[in-house]
Amino acid sequence: MKYLSYTLESILFWMLAFVFYIFIKFNGIDNLELEVNNHITFKNLLLHAIYIGVFLGLFFALIEIVFQKTVLNRLVLWLQLLIKSSAYFVILVMLLTMARMLILNDGNVPFSSERWWWFQNKFFRTSIVYFLFALIVFLMIQMANEKFGKGIFMKMLLGIYKKPQQVERIFMFLDLKSSTTIAENLGNHKYSQFIQDAFIELNEVVAKHSATIYQYVGDEAVLEWSMKNGLYNNNCVEVFFKFKEQLTSKKDYFQEKYGFHPEFKASLHAGKVIFAEIGTIKKELAYHGDVINTTARIQSLCNQYQQQLLVSETIWNLIHSKNRYDSQVYRDAFLKGKDETLTLYGVQKVGDLVS
Repeated sequence: MKYLSYTLESILFWMLAFVFYIFIKFNGIDNLELEVNNHITFKNLLLHAIYIGVFLGLFFALIEIVFQKTVLNRLVLWLQLLIKSSAYFVILVMLLTMARMLILNDGNVPFSSERWWWFQNKFFRTSIVYFLFALIVFLMIQMANEKFGKGIFMKMLLGIYKKPQQVERIFMFLDLKSSTTIAENLGNHKYSQFIQDAFIELNEVVAKHSATIYQYVGDEAVLEWSMKNGLYNNNCVEVFFKFKEQLTSKKDYFQEKYGFHPEFKASLHAGKVIFAEIGTIKKELAYHGDVINTTARIQSLCNQYQQQLLVSETIWNLIHSKNRYDSQVYRDAFLKGKDETLTLYGVQKVGDLVS
């Protein structure tokens, strides 16, 4: 679903980018020192723009998917950018060549006989500036979506979160087990690499379960969902077990490299919180409310109850298909700093053993 969504967004963006380019260039195409093919009408230009936009969107999405699903996503950022930029440039030259062949006629000179035509040709020079700018915009939108979540960046631009908004959210606090022991054995530098590798595996599963990583705090990650996304197919519960499976599949890698296999404990709770834009020099979108504090305190009880996943009664009453899970109820659980007790549930997959 993640990759399908990204592909559709990429296609839509580049279709619109090419269509807009035709609008701004059609009336001034004579100034490009090229002669428009007599059979080409404005309608045909728009159709060609749509076709080429679809191809470009597919290619760009394919490049991103390859990076996400292979070891290329572990390369340092500058090397990723270099490889991607080279691939984008080659694809762009190919598609602009296709556009030139379809739309323009400049003497029927075979392209094979033109050495480096894209550097000498005014059509390409003006086009490349436009599309490089469009690429920067596209990448910035994607980065903003990854940082804040889909649709949030646009609302920030509109100033919606300048005024605090009350929303209903599900939160998961995910914390590394035995972190002190592991850190003491590995040392700061290698322990940091250990955490990086563990959270790379987390990134493999969060999008598949419609989760957003709200923040990382040391060896802890905080995930959040809207109520709809979190409860759909029990995403808020299933993400933990999928993450556990992902780490188990990489157990040999972690043991060989670090001598430890990462295991996590987690808590789940839901309710109304305040969502607002804070800061001026460094802007952040932050949640405030008792729900977050309660979720953190529930997670602190995992060791006491010897459970990997503790969920509040609020969550347990909302999830579907409870027969998928084994559960242990803990009534009148006392949370540090809270006057009232809560009913909690230790949740495991049916057939799972608590380690």
